Amino acid sequence: WERWVFVVPAFEVRAGRRLPATKAELLRLWGRGDARPFYGTLCPRCHGPTGYGRWRGLPPGPGVRVAYEVTWRDPWEPFYVGPARGVPPFDPRFVQYGFNRISQACELHVAGFRFAVLDGAFVVHRGFKEHGGFHGGREDELRRNRRLFRSFRAALGQRYPRSPRRC
Repeated sequence: WERWVFVVPAFEVRAGRRLPATKAELLRLWGRGDARPFYGTLCPRCHGPTGYGRWRGLPPGPGVRVAYEVTWRDPWEPFYVGPARGVPPFDPRFVQYGFNRISQACELHVAGFRFAVLDGAFVVHRGFKEHGGFHGGREDELRRNRRLFRSFRAALGQRYPRSPRRC
């Protein structure tokens, strides 16, 4: 497991709703439209590889367990738990909004890590992410970080010259 990271599915829960403590509670909220996959309307590709439909359909089981493996695809930016050593560090040049998690997940992929989605665990954001619900400087931050990400991605080939994986 030293070259694996464990993806924790992420969700948004409608403001004013009680946050779920169990997967069963989360599934009930999801079924009523009071919960949805994180960034599900703003950037479905950013969390799509998690496989929310597959995760939703898993049979109930005890505790937290590895459910299935997924392959990293651009622009996936999963929330994950990883080993204490060996994980490429977060690149501190990505400040403010955009490309921070994508860059680290991309590097994990190029560095040879594998991604396993956990069942029995999830994270929740309070409130739905909606267009227009961000601070005013977001677009400028996105533009700056998008340019930085292009150079970051090019540098990965030099950092991992033997890796057959690319972002």
